[in-house]
Amino acid sequence: MEILIACEYSGIVKTAFTSPGHNTFSVDVVPSSVPHNHIIGDAIEIIYSKKWDLIIAHPPCTYLCKAQLWRCNKSPDRMLKQRDAIAFFKKIYNSNCSQVAIENPIGVLTKAFRPPNQIIFPWYFGDIHSKEICLWLKGLPPLISTCYNTKRIPAANHVNSRMTQEEKSKIKSKFFPLVAQAMANQWL
Repeated sequence: MEILIACEYSGIVKTAFTSPGHNTFSVDVVPSSVPHNHIIGDAIEIIYSKKWDLIIAHPPCTYLCKAQLWRCNKSPDRMLKQRDAIAFFKKIYNSNCSQVAIENPIGVLTKAFRPPNQIIFPWYFGDIHSKEICLWLKGLPPLISTCYNTKRIPAANHVNSRMTQEEKSKIKSKFFPLVAQAMANQWL
């Protein structure tokens, strides 16, 4: 399969899908922690450049997530950026790929697009974190839990106040390896 993981620099999801032997690429505006088959560039351009069998996207949540909504409502500049972020999301979803999964936290997309097909937590798949993950799915079934973990901590526990906002954002944007592995096992 030809698989594209959009807006991922960590390589976590790409690695999960590469191990079964698929031709998997990631695209982001920054270099990847796993540089093999990573494209630095515009995700929309890459998505529309060829026919992909599967696209999994993690668009930036800066202007989409619930925690930022109040800022967007108070700033015309942020409202424009939110509008652009929603348009970016819709371009990914409406691509000519028949199987698309887009991950983002709870936020404006429920109203601006539609509610997610599924809300999962990393602890559904054996991880200890309790972060809500919304999945908008096209042509894919909802994920099935693999291993509940009864120990749960907020995902924010792996950052601290001594870090810069850029460091915190980079850490918080890393996806959960056990969820990525469930995607690879269940969507191929």
